[in-house]
Amino acid sequence: MKKLCAIATIEGTMNSFIIPAMEYFVDKGYDVTLVCTMSEDFIKKNSGKFHCVNIPMKRGIAIGDMLRLPWKFWKLFRKEKFDYVQYATTNASFYACIPAKLCGIKTRVYCQWGLLYVGYTGIKRSIFKWVEKFLCSSATHITVASKKNMEYAVEEGLMPASKASVIGDGGTVGVELSVFDVAKREAFKAQVLEEHPELKGRLVYGYVGRIETDKGISELLEAFMSLNNEKYALLLIGPFDELRSNINPQLIERAKASGRVVFHGFSKEVPKYMSAMDILVHPTYREGFSMVIQQGMAMGCAIITTNVPGPSEVIVDGKSGILVPDHSASDLAKAMEQLGENAEMRKEYVEAGLERVRKLFNRQRMLELTYQDRIRMMNNH
Repeated sequence: MKKLCAIATIEGTMNSFIIPAMEYFVDKGYDVTLVCTMSEDFIKKNSGKFHCVNIPMKRGIAIGDMLRLPWKFWKLFRKEKFDYVQYATTNASFYACIPAKLCGIKTRVYCQWGLLYVGYTGIKRSIFKWVEKFLCSSATHITVASKKNMEYAVEEGLMPASKASVIGDGGTVGVELSVFDVAKREAFKAQVLEEHPELKGRLVYGYVGRIETDKGISELLEAFMSLNNEKYALLLIGPFDELRSNINPQLIERAKASGRVVFHGFSKEVPKYMSAMDILVHPTYREGFSMVIQQGMAMGCAIITTNVPGPSEVIVDGKSGILVPDHSASDLAKAMEQLGENAEMRKEYVEAGLERVRKLFNRQRMLELTYQDRIRMMNNH
């Protein structure tokens, strides 16, 4: 029985992007170990199917972790002698990549599901770009979230094209359509409107994800407030990011004072809250692919997102959504008003989006393609 190990910094990444694929391997007879910062609830939930190793890791730059954690990973790899290791997220990948190589693990896969450095400037950009090159050079294989991101990474000199692959038409584990089920939309929507009566009778724009600068939240709030239309509302689902939430506090207060902007905070009931959104707006500066957009299409939302690698590949511009330039509140506002005022266009985009997500991004298809890709890697060290 081959032994596999999947590593990430936090359990949120494990839950959303890794565990579904690793469950597929367990069902095929593989022995799988998960490594991340784990809560007791996470361990209790997953220890029946996986070996769970809790290695606490901080987000952001943590000198202590840099000095201490590679040694922990080295000891783990020496003991377990894994046949295959994959690592995702910058911190966990940085700590694990060299120990995996030193311990002679034949298949070492770096999951490049986003390029952190493209959101930075100056010396910080240079440092994080070097980190990406380092991670890519240490891996035997690199799985990239989208074709445009892969092309960009090759052009940037991060990796040779021969090392890289993309799963299907892009993404990670796809959407579980029994959970993100558009048939539940009306019932879910009624629940959300009772919870947030300020949304009633209004066309609702929505956002799901961390409230942070790189996700384009400043532009989203500026665009929405510039529309100044009482028949529109904005619903934001997600926590404020402690590391990258550099948004003008006055803009946030002005949005809250309008009575038409709801900062709901984090929720595990994403399908429910998406059901109250007529238009999902995802104005990110950078993205690996965007699970949120796939989920929004599955729940019957029309989509507006930015013309950057990843999101621009999830939708088809002018057919299942609208692409706008990143960093532009004015272009975003125009697209929001255009789609908000055109019910027929919204209906067409929703239907096309549903067809696209069911065909290309359904979970079963993505898990089988991921399995085939990883088997290829293990058979071709």
